[in-house]
Amino acid sequence: MTATTATGAPGYGPEQVWLPASEQLLEWGDGFHSLMLGDELRMNAYRAAIAEAVRPGTTVLDLGTGTGILARWALEAGASRVYGIDFNETVLAEAVDRLKDAGHGDRFQPLCGLSFDLELPERVDVVVSEIMGNLADNENFAEILDDARRRFLRPGGTMLPRHVESYLVPVAAERAHAQLTGQGPQDAGGPAAFARLLHRRGAGSPFDLYYDVIVPRRQHLAAPRVVRTYDLSTPGGTGRPDYRVPLVYTARRDGVLTGFKGYFVATLSDTVALDISGDDIGARTTSDSWKHCYLPIAEPVPLRRGDRVAVTFSRSRPAAASPGTDASGHAFGQVYRWEGSVVSAGTTVARFAHGTDRRTPARP
Repeated sequence: MTATTATGAPGYGPEQVWLPASEQLLEWGDGFHSLMLGDELRMNAYRAAIAEAVRPGTTVLDLGTGTGILARWALEAGASRVYGIDFNETVLAEAVDRLKDAGHGDRFQPLCGLSFDLELPERVDVVVSEIMGNLADNENFAEILDDARRRFLRPGGTMLPRHVESYLVPVAAERAHAQLTGQGPQDAGGPAAFARLLHRRGAGSPFDLYYDVIVPRRQHLAAPRVVRTYDLSTPGGTGRPDYRVPLVYTARRDGVLTGFKGYFVATLSDTVALDISGDDIGARTTSDSWKHCYLPIAEPVPLRRGDRVAVTFSRSRPAAASPGTDASGHAFGQVYRWEGSVVSAGTTVARFAHGTDRRTPARP
């Protein structure tokens, strides 16, 4: 959640730490949906891409429709029908009311539930979705959209987005790091409440969770590296949902390594891309709702230019989960791990190992 000032401008700043919205997906209410509707980076990109991809007479699936804004833009572009899927019955009812008030109610067909469990009466021309987390796959978008392409999209149809890349870069975010051992995230309710939240998650420390934080580019310590590439338009183009990716960085300046910044760049349509790596809050070139992902390490490490940072980043399904779901039975959970070392002048000077489920042992 993001605070606002009296003028309605964003009330957050660089390196403010927030709990990860993607990990609270099942609890999103009116406040977070309002935040997304006010996210200019997100809204401008999706509106332009939908206007480009949807033609009069097109049939559309809006997967994760929320309050229905993407469905409305598709209908305004001339879609003959839009099917809107959402698992939140209350939010879906709001989408129905909004689209009815806008004069589109007869062309919007809501379906409540998880897309894995639903069927459509026809295959559609375009599948539109905005179910990416700030690490791209932290809302399980790859499996969900691969299933949607296979079962809901007609041959030759269009996926929006069509291509997504996720990135990691080592960063010096000392103010963000200090909050994790001090007041905690802005929306955690204070240190005691934050400690209880970590205990409920089975986290060994504040450094076994990722966070939503705007980390400016000036705090990058090396060049970003691609973690995963998702081709959502091609069978098998999303790869396996579980992966383990080794990355090596060379520090291009001195600084203090406090963790890693994650973000995505999505190709939505032929001419529209959505890049959430930006950091100019005043100019709204960053995302209010996504922010960046911050993967902290417990012990900051001083770096010199030329030092090497190695990290292995992995994603796995929680134990006892069935395909497409996590251990609790819903479709949005995962375990991330980030572990590695720092080498300076040929000597390993630091090691780190963190993960969002301490019950998952680190691999050698």
